[in-house]
Amino acid sequence: MSPSHELVPMILPTVMIPLTMVTVALSVVASFIAALFGIQLKLEGPRKLLEVLLKPRVLATALALNLIIIGGVWGWKWWKNYPRLLSTIERESTLRATPSALKYPDVPVVPTNFQSLRDRSLGLQRIEQVWRIHTGKGSFRSAVITADRVFSGNDLGVVSELELSSGKVLRTFYIGTPASTEITVWNQSIYIGEGLHDTHHARVYRFDLTSGAFKGSHQTLGHTEAQAVIGTHNGESTLLAVAGIDGLHAIDPISMTPKWQVNIGHMDAGVAVEDGVVYIGTGREKNDDKKNKCYAAALDFKTGKILWQRELAASSWMRPVVVAQDVCYIAGEIYFPTERGHVTCFNRKTGEHTIAHNTTDPLAATPKVLDRSILYASIHGKVCRFDLDTKLNRWCFDAGEKDFSLAGATYDPRLHVILYPAMTKGLFVLDANDGRVLFHWNPSVTEGAWKKTYADVAVAGDFWILSDDDGSIRALRPELLPESVAKNE
Repeated sequence: MSPSHELVPMILPTVMIPLTMVTVALSVVASFIAALFGIQLKLEGPRKLLEVLLKPRVLATALALNLIIIGGVWGWKWWKNYPRLLSTIERESTLRATPSALKYPDVPVVPTNFQSLRDRSLGLQRIEQVWRIHTGKGSFRSAVITADRVFSGNDLGVVSELELSSGKVLRTFYIGTPASTEITVWNQSIYIGEGLHDTHHARVYRFDLTSGAFKGSHQTLGHTEAQAVIGTHNGESTLLAVAGIDGLHAIDPISMTPKWQVNIGHMDAGVAVEDGVVYIGTGREKNDDKKNKCYAAALDFKTGKILWQRELAASSWMRPVVVAQDVCYIAGEIYFPTERGHVTCFNRKTGEHTIAHNTTDPLAATPKVLDRSILYASIHGKVCRFDLDTKLNRWCFDAGEKDFSLAGATYDPRLHVILYPAMTKGLFVLDANDGRVLFHWNPSVTEGAWKKTYADVAVAGDFWILSDDDGSIRALRPELLPESVAKNE
C-alpha cells in the first residue's frame, strides 16, 4: 500500500470536523438572529444565515449598530484627546491661586545663543545633588529659571513653581492636559502650551504671577507642544505659538486674542524672532512620509506675510537659531526610519542657501549656538560642535544610545562645558573645546536612579536643573578641582 492510501483515513475527519462545526455554528447564529426579529427560517446551514442577513430589518439594524459603534469609538477618541474644559481649569485655578510679591524678570524664550567667557573648561571634582523632588508624572521639556524660581510642567497638566535653592514647591498652576512645553515668563505672567501629538483644539494659557490667577487662553485646532515665544519689534509684543496642523498663531499676550495666523505645513518647532522677522520650520506627521514637503520660512512679524520659503531635506522639529546673517535649522525624521539628519542654513534676508551639513542620525533636539558654531545632538545620543566657518565638525561625542532621545546639549558659560543628559545613561559633562568627557554623573539608587530624559539641562548660576520622564526634578551643583578654583579666582 502506498503512503498516499495510508493518509486517507486521517484526512477525512481532519477536514470534515471543522466544516461540520462551522455549519452548526452558522445555523445557531442564524437561528438566534432570526428569533430576535421573529423570522421563520426555511433553509439550513450557511444559506440560513444568508437568508437572515438579507432581511431588510436585519440590514437596517446592522447598519445602525455599526454607525453607533464607529461613532462611539470616534467620539471617545475625540474626547480623550480634547483639553480640559475651561470651566474645570477656571475652578481649579481659583482653588490654587496663591499671590506672590516677587518680581520675575522676563524669560521670553529659552536661551540658545551663547558667547564663550573663557578659553578652557574648568575641572570638576564631583557633582552634588542638592535636592530632588517628584512631581507625580514626567516632564517632557526643560525647566525655566527666573528670580530664584524654577518653573516646570508635567504630564498631569500641572506647572510647579519651586524655590531654586531648596526645591520647595511654592505654588502650582493647572491646565489639566500634559504641560509639554517650556514656560515663557513675560510681564509678570507665565505662558504655557499643552498636549501631545494626538491632542487637538489645544490652548496656550496665561497665568498672572502676582495673583496666581488664570488670566485667559487662546485655543487652536492642533496641539501646542512647542514653547510659545514672546517677540517684540518697534515696541509691539506678540505671543507666537505653533499648533501642529493648525500652523502658527500670533496672539496678543495680554488679551490672548488672535492677531494673525499662517499655515504652511505641520509646525511643532518653536520660532526664532530677530529684527522684525519670524523664522519657522515645518515637519511631516505620522503616515505622511511622502505627501507633504518640509519648509523653512521667514515671516513678517507684524502681518505674518511670507518673506521667503525654502524646502528642507527633512522635518524641522525644533526652533531654528540665528547666527550673524544666517538662520540655521536642524532636521531629521522621527516618525519614519531614516539614517540621516541635516544642519541647513539660509541667509536671513534673502533665503539664499548658505550651508548644508549631513549627519548620520536624524536631529530632533534644540540646537545651541556657541560663538561661530552650532551644538547639535542626534536621536541616538551623538553630540557634535559644528563650525560654521570651516563647515566641519570640531568634535563629536557619542553616548551610544539605542533609545530615542530628544534632549539637546546645553552650554554652561561659567565653566565652559557642554552638558548632555543621555536618554538612559546619565549626565555627561564635556569639554567645550574638544568634546572630551570631563565627568559622567549617573546617580545611585539612594540619590534616585536615572530615568528616561527628554529635556535639556537648565543652567542657572552654579545650579544645573534636570527634569526626567519619571517626574523627578533635580538640582545639581558642580564642585571644582582645587586648581580650577584658584585659576577661576
